[in-house]
Amino acid sequence: MLNEVINFLLHPLAYIVPIADRLNGWIYLFLFIWIFLETAFVIFSFLPGQSVLFLTSTIAASPHSDLNVVWLFIVFLAAATIGADIKYHQGATLNERSKLSREIQSSDQMEKTQQYFDRNEKSSLLLSRFIPFIGLFVPIIAGNSDMSLRKFNKLNFLGALIWVGACCLAGFYLGSTPFVQKYFSLIFLLLAILPGLVKKIFQLLFQK
Repeated sequence: MLNEVINFLLHPLAYIVPIADRLNGWIYLFLFIWIFLETAFVIFSFLPGQSVLFLTSTIAASPHSDLNVVWLFIVFLAAATIGADIKYHQGATLNERSKLSREIQSSDQMEKTQQYFDRNEKSSLLLSRFIPFIGLFVPIIAGNSDMSLRKFNKLNFLGALIWVGACCLAGFYLGSTPFVQKYFSLIFLLLAILPGLVKKIFQLLFQK
């Protein structure tokens, strides 16, 4: 058992690629649900999003993988767009007495996000997905503001396009380089722990 764990850590592609290939088209459904849940519901914010986009696109660059980066892009774009739209409607229908409203309003990150949104309404929707915590609440705040659904849908789609496009392109093109292929194990581990580490750093910064 220990040897298998060590082998997985040293050669993750040798395990991940065959599993993804055996799932065939179901892998795209699984990834859609993953990103949809991460972007649509605050309760699933612990799921890594950015790293999944990058890593799956890196795997798609492997000559031994059947994953198609174009299909990944389409699936991730649809999931991220629809997920944020769900959050917008949650914000538009927020009841101050609801449990979700109380949890959100009591969050320190919510206050920081509100300030950022008030100063940069457009850029917050276009770029907030790259920023831990900020992207988590922006669609909810937009829904709870006087922003129209039409304007939100336009900015939301463009923001998802930038986020998914950047992550998928970076993962795919860097994944085909000798450096990434050689050190994929290290990159895999770093991206696995990076989201939690970055969130912890931002929490410490916001508490000051």
